[in-house]
Amino acid sequence: MESLFDLLQGSPLAIWGLFALLILCGLGLPMPEDIILIVGGMIAAETGGSWVYVSMLMYIGVLAGDSLIFAIGRHFGGRLLGLSWTRRWLSPEKQQRIERLFGRYGATAFFLARFMPGLRAPIFCTAGAMKTRYAQFIVFDGLAALVSVPAFVWLGSFLWARFGDDFELLRDAVSRTHHYTLAFAVVVMLAVGGVVWRNRRKFARAAG
Repeated sequence: MESLFDLLQGSPLAIWGLFALLILCGLGLPMPEDIILIVGGMIAAETGGSWVYVSMLMYIGVLAGDSLIFAIGRHFGGRLLGLSWTRRWLSPEKQQRIERLFGRYGATAFFLARFMPGLRAPIFCTAGAMKTRYAQFIVFDGLAALVSVPAFVWLGSFLWARFGDDFELLRDAVSRTHHYTLAFAVVVMLAVGGVVWRNRRKFARAAG
């Protein structure tokens, strides 16, 4: 977190750098998405910007990355899934977990995938390869991102306003509050997921 903030601090393109990282995360970059969002909130607070504006931009970046991996699956999925290096990334065990997830939850799996970092990219790529409707995908994924993105950007802004550039206190605070923020996001996710599940046919028709 500190190294990422130091790298971008003072740059007029700092937020756009985070935007690009979120797109790469959608493609499977092994960097925690929540850390990028927290740093976005910190940069917003440090520069006197609005965490709401940053949340909106980060939200677009998250959906752009997710849409890109979905498009790759749509256009190249069949060939990609047959390659040996792809099978190392998407092991038979992961494929079975994804199949069970789709079998149990259908399109609602896109909502759940937002909170499954190790499976998110494989799920979205597989969904594209299965020729799932993009509108259906983006509705469910967008609802999930609407929960997680603002929560972590706000956390970064709040912690910077409280501790400033004291990274020792910041790291300690992030480790303590991260779990609460994640728990809050999960509670909201479950509440929204319950509504989505009860009205899944309506959402599917709207997305279709």
